[in-house]
Amino acid sequence: MKHLYRTILAGVLVLAAGCNSLDQVPTDRYTDSTFWTSIDRAQSVLNMAYNQMYAQNKIWFDECLSDNLYEMRGNPDSRQIRTGTATASLGVFESEWKWLYQGIKTTNVFMDNIDLVPDMDPGTKADMTAQIRFIRAYLYFRAVNFYGAVPFFLSDISMDESKVSTRTPKDEIIPQLISELEAIIPDLPSRDELSAAENGEITKAAAMVLLARIYLYEGNMQEVADICDELIHNQGEYGTYSLFNTATDHCSAYENLFMSAYEYNSEVILDYSAMETVKQWSFNNMAPISAGAALTQQCPTRSLVDDYLMQNGKEITESGSGYSENDPYTNRDPRLLATVACHGKTWKDHDNSGNYTEWTLDVTGGNDAFAIGGNTTCTGFYVRKYFDLDHGLELRHWNNIIMMRYADVLLMYAEAKQALNEFDQTVWDETIRPIRERAGFDAGACSYPTNVTGDDMRDLIRRERRCELALEGLRYYDLLRWDITDTSLNGPIVSSVETGSITVDNFVFTERDRLWSVPQSQLDLVPSLRPNNPGY
Repeated sequence: MKHLYRTILAGVLVLAAGCNSLDQVPTDRYTDSTFWTSIDRAQSVLNMAYNQMYAQNKIWFDECLSDNLYEMRGNPDSRQIRTGTATASLGVFESEWKWLYQGIKTTNVFMDNIDLVPDMDPGTKADMTAQIRFIRAYLYFRAVNFYGAVPFFLSDISMDESKVSTRTPKDEIIPQLISELEAIIPDLPSRDELSAAENGEITKAAAMVLLARIYLYEGNMQEVADICDELIHNQGEYGTYSLFNTATDHCSAYENLFMSAYEYNSEVILDYSAMETVKQWSFNNMAPISAGAALTQQCPTRSLVDDYLMQNGKEITESGSGYSENDPYTNRDPRLLATVACHGKTWKDHDNSGNYTEWTLDVTGGNDAFAIGGNTTCTGFYVRKYFDLDHGLELRHWNNIIMMRYADVLLMYAEAKQALNEFDQTVWDETIRPIRERAGFDAGACSYPTNVTGDDMRDLIRRERRCELALEGLRYYDLLRWDITDTSLNGPIVSSVETGSITVDNFVFTERDRLWSVPQSQLDLVPSLRPNNPGY
């Protein structure tokens, strides 16, 4: 059973209001001291904060910012960003800013008022406060990655104060987020201490992973290595985690990892929950028309597909790989077809009676045929990862979106150790090897490659990270921190081999695109937020 606070819909408590995004929540609701009369009421504010921390649509939007997923239909905001045509008035610049500060306000209101709750057990208070501080750190980290310098405050502000807000530089905010996370870890439970009813709560491991990500994005590989070492080798302290390895008749372990039947499995560190009939999300704009989708809005890229190795561990362009353009998706890294639906391969589903069914996907003709500007795929591929065989009508889904998982810890550890010149067979056998074995590579591809060193090993680990974590919302941030946007986010979007390798669009990325614009509406309301980020 999913814990109550993971299923309450945003908006149950309050509705966002006010003309300024820095002051989103009406002050006559839970900012009033008369509200804070019980633990249940404090829990309801914590519920709100959990729902404001993330959302199912964000994972797909973040992937569309990268070279993994492409969105064309209707000239959406993600395409305008990726084609270099975005302006300060772009809708997503404003909606993301508003969403972030709604959540931040909720966390600050909680922190300002939690002491008002009478007869609250100190342990309960410490646990709830730690969860709130994690959510606030998570939101601020997302904010600085998009906007750089942002208004930063750790208590609630008034409307008048918001109108004279200024932006705090990112390099001043990051140390405070690190301090916040370090402070709360002792007060959070480990995974092993949670009851079934508490599944989904923020844990010590989640705080450690967020710390590792902050250090990773800042390039502090020693801290990343140390944190991941703790999570891998000190599980008595932080909770027991392992790669999920339960396969079924029709689905591999890697596919099942993302299915609703296996939520809160051994690999999940933190997720954003959904629930049948209560909190669903839709696959209706990513699946093939033959699977019941209304249209296809977001499509995997040829760049992503081509990065998957052959099952023998060789690149598709490498001599002796066995790759053939006449049969491009056979004998590939098995994660490819668990992530991307490709021409000539099986689409799996359950029919309306719950019986297993499958058919061969055809993007060269019929309902699912490739079309630029039409209702079907504009790249020749469809999304497969997260498609749950136990979905509802109109492709409504209620499988959780995984925000953090153990494979990411292993990959961060491998990357950090390589950057520190400490990567060896022992690290390989703890990280890349089990990931590849779970994926289903040939034995030789799982063995430590003694002839791969230096930049080649760095690139191997980066490729492994891309393919293991594809369509999970992390790729865009990896491209920025690796500083490879010149090659990965510039150039043509090309369709699949069987559709003729047609140039569909062109990505354009310049230095200004490393940061988003502060929303024009906010600059107009709060002139003290100027100057805007360069280029806007």
